[in-house]
Amino acid sequence: MKTLIRILALAWFAFILVESNAQTVKGAITVGKSSELKLETKSDNLIDLFIDFRKERYPILFSFQGDGIKSKEGREIIFFEFITEVYHNGKLMGKTSRNPMPYIPGDMIIGTEGFDFISLLSYNEKSRVTLKETPAKLAPGNYQVKLLARPLEVKGQIKPATFSFTIQ
Repeated sequence: MKTLIRILALAWFAFILVESNAQTVKGAITVGKSSELKLETKSDNLIDLFIDFRKERYPILFSFQGDGIKSKEGREIIFFEFITEVYHNGKLMGKTSRNPMPYIPGDMIIGTEGFDFISLLSYNEKSRVTLKETPAKLAPGNYQVKLLARPLEVKGQIKPATFSFTIQ
């Protein structure tokens, strides 16, 4: 019985030691200082939305902090995979992910190129039919874009951002 108690105590100590050395991250993505934002659109043309993001009317901020994330070289680097989902009237239009890229803790602005929502909005099943006649024109309806960042090989999560807009 004493041997069993010692084995369990040793296993518990090892578990606590491993967990205390675990690499963890926490953070968020925001669009225009909010994790959920309703955009005011000027027109039904995607180029106007793209310009608003390029002129940082709606900056995309990626922010994270980490514990125990030093590499063998002593650098605080975490690889993230960025995922974008675009919905039209509640139905998934498209989903894409970028190859993992290294980031250091802190705050940084991510351009529209970091997430592929412009390409997902501009070239999809609905737009292919009218692409030559009305390039970059969005179909009427409600749009929702989810921006996610998934850390690789560490625990924790990044709170995603969602923005939406309506085309009349």
